[in-house]
Amino acid sequence: MTETLSEKISAIMEREMANIGHFIVRKQCLLIGADPDNIEPKDLPELASKLSEVMKTFGGYEKARNIYTEIKTLENLDMIVESEQNDEKRGKMLENLGRTCIFTGEWEKAFEYFNQLMAEAEGNGDRRLISRYLRRLGFIHQERSEFDQALVYYERALEEAEESGNKNAIAGSCNYIGTVYWYKGNYDLAEEFHERALKNAEIVGDMTALGAAHIGLGNLHADVNEPEEAVEHYRDSLKYLKNTEKLDQIARAYNNLGDTYLQKKDWEKALEQFEKCQEYGEEGGWINMKAWALFNSSEALTHLGDLEKAKDNLDQSYDILKKIGDKVGIAGTHQNYGRLYKEKKEWDLSIMHYEKSIQIFTEINTPLSLAECRLEFGLALKEKGDADEAKTELRRAVNLFHHLELDSMVKSALKEIEALG
Repeated sequence: MTETLSEKISAIMEREMANIGHFIVRKQCLLIGADPDNIEPKDLPELASKLSEVMKTFGGYEKARNIYTEIKTLENLDMIVESEQNDEKRGKMLENLGRTCIFTGEWEKAFEYFNQLMAEAEGNGDRRLISRYLRRLGFIHQERSEFDQALVYYERALEEAEESGNKNAIAGSCNYIGTVYWYKGNYDLAEEFHERALKNAEIVGDMTALGAAHIGLGNLHADVNEPEEAVEHYRDSLKYLKNTEKLDQIARAYNNLGDTYLQKKDWEKALEQFEKCQEYGEEGGWINMKAWALFNSSEALTHLGDLEKAKDNLDQSYDILKKIGDKVGIAGTHQNYGRLYKEKKEWDLSIMHYEKSIQIFTEINTPLSLAECRLEFGLALKEKGDADEAKTELRRAVNLFHHLELDSMVKSALKEIEALG
């Protein structure tokens, strides 16, 4: 008996995600309005985008690329797009293929799709779409840590949005620009653009943009050790995001709020936020968020003296992340194991886990996470009393932060090196 397209898609996902693969397919089909029991070829461009987005969250570009490569063997997705007679539907399909290539790290193909869409939008003089596609092109550069190039596209997107008077697009563009300035360590400009995003989003009631702006502002205050202001912004973000279907963003806002309570050393409040993160992650089918909530809570539990529970949470998290292949999460879990064993003064185990985390972050090419892990490892070695090895790790962190143009982090790491003499 011939397999249906639904069965083939489920089989692909189950090979990567075991028994939760079928659930993920059904969930994403329902989100895009497709029948999970009768997937049609016309559904594939958007479904591929959704599944690739989920898989990137679980396991980075490689896992997303594996899924997309297999889906492309089932149907010629480019032909499906070209055969669509409705221009609006065709544009949406083409955009979904471009988004999929962003999630899979197929940068040149992503540029190709969005440049094609840009040319068509410019030919039609559609400023709304021009701004939208410029933001997509900027995001490709942002994902590649090419922040200056990303800014060029985001600023052009903002200009087009302002010319057309599209407040939603203005807010979205300002949030993207603010995020890039945050990555670059220019907090003043980052704050300015997130505030502009707020003003424009408030006018049109754009709940998603309002939520994103408050998360951005919360991140800024958290970074400069202003936890009270950060908490206020994260709570505001939740107020708006709860009026959307962005369950993954709600979960992330709770995760950031939990991190800020860690910063405040309010361990009980941190645990409450991580519980909420887990709840919304599970509701939205983002099983990785459950794992992230578990391993983030381990820091609070460690400080509360419940080292056994902290290790239990890390063990549970690791089992989930290993099962779904979330390499970013696995690396983060090793980093937290390193922190746990540091507190227990079990230095051999601490060093082993920090080194494993660094190895994975290097393999999956996540330079910011790698830099932060090297910085933390260097500080752990400093606490151990190994000054020379601490300096080596801290210098490696400095080089990475410099490459990412994160000047504030470069200064912070250099200060730690100077303190070692």
